[in-house]
Amino acid sequence: MNRNDFILRLEQALAGMPEEERRRAVEYYENYFDEAGPENEAEVLHTLGAPEKVAADILKEFRDVSSPAGSAENTGKTGQKGAESYAERAKKRFQTMDNGQKALVLVLAAVAVICVVPASVGIVGGIGGILIGLICAVATVFLIVPVLDLAAWGCAIGFVVAAGYTAAAGTGAETLLFIGLALVSAALGILLWKLTVYLFRALFPALLNGIVGLFRRVFHRS
Repeated sequence: MNRNDFILRLEQALAGMPEEERRRAVEYYENYFDEAGPENEAEVLHTLGAPEKVAADILKEFRDVSSPAGSAENTGKTGQKGAESYAERAKKRFQTMDNGQKALVLVLAAVAVICVVPASVGIVGGIGGILIGLICAVATVFLIVPVLDLAAWGCAIGFVVAAGYTAAAGTGAETLLFIGLALVSAALGILLWKLTVYLFRALFPALLNGIVGLFRRVFHRS
């Protein structure tokens, strides 16, 4: 019996299962053979045994899980058995490998730990730095606009005072100049005041909610 015979007999023995469950079971053992490699096919066949016996175990586990009477009672036990079953299968896979394949698996695992973990930490740190920089930039805008508004109103008041002094001194041209500058400063102050109100009433809550939501997504995923 070779691999193809095993898979064919397994499919026939699982004919009583739903199509989707049968397909998953068959795919699992096809992947099992693929990972073991053609050179270990005979050893895998010997380890697995008769496909009808494998199918009987799968059908029994499927009936236990899908049984209405026992599903609620045996949920924890079934999950535990399934975890043990997968652990045993993974152990068998590793045992069927030759020394070269085992060494390659261990080297790849070490490389994954050395490269992937620091890279993940760096990515998370980089994203955090970008978010902090964005928050600082937004905070700067929210601080600068009110300061400019106060400066505009201060200039307007100063120009009005200067216009009063020049009017008392009888220099009409300078008085008109200071009055014009005061009006321009007051108009700028009004615009900046409206912008300040918009920033703190509409834009600030939306930005705050967006930043909080982004932090939650990033740190939950990480």
